[in-house]
Amino acid sequence: MTGLDKIINEIKEESDQTTADILKNGRDKASEITAAAEKETAAAEKEITDKAEATVKQIRQRAADGADLIKKRAVLAAKQEIISETLEAAKQKLYQLSDSDYADFLKKLIVKNADAGEGVIAIGSLDTKRLPGDFVNQVNTALSDGKTVKAAEKPADIGHGVILSYEGAAENLSIDELFAAKKDELTDIVKGILF
Repeated sequence: MTGLDKIINEIKEESDQTTADILKNGRDKASEITAAAEKETAAAEKEITDKAEATVKQIRQRAADGADLIKKRAVLAAKQEIISETLEAAKQKLYQLSDSDYADFLKKLIVKNADAGEGVIAIGSLDTKRLPGDFVNQVNTALSDGKTVKAAEKPADIGHGVILSYEGAAENLSIDELFAAKKDELTDIVKGILF
């Protein structure tokens, strides 16, 4: 082998070695990039999965909360309906009292709400035939000293109960008004009994 062949061989071997080193470095760099990309991909997948699971959990919680709210509203509506029906039944029971018991009830109501002086009682249009002819006298007998009532010339513009008037001031003692005024109190009583 001549000196030139030897130099060419050395250059070729050196070139082969440099090419091998470059290829090895390139493969190592490609492996590093691939490993980093896989690591980033795994982290991104975990982040996306975690976010998706959190979103699903929130949606499920909102759905459960919504269902609970709907259930509570339905229960509340049912309770309110039962309370209204109970109060209406109580009112009907009052209307169904015997005429004498109903007259006693109205008499006590008037006595409880009467002021000093002379008042005027206008009886509800549905009650005029139920009350005895001497109803106003019975009320006056039950009133304390200084209090009297007289009958109005015409029935009150209410169904059941009376309107009690004193010099321009009138108190609505209709059954409907009494129940409306005491609705909260009566509702609490009914709730205590039923629930």
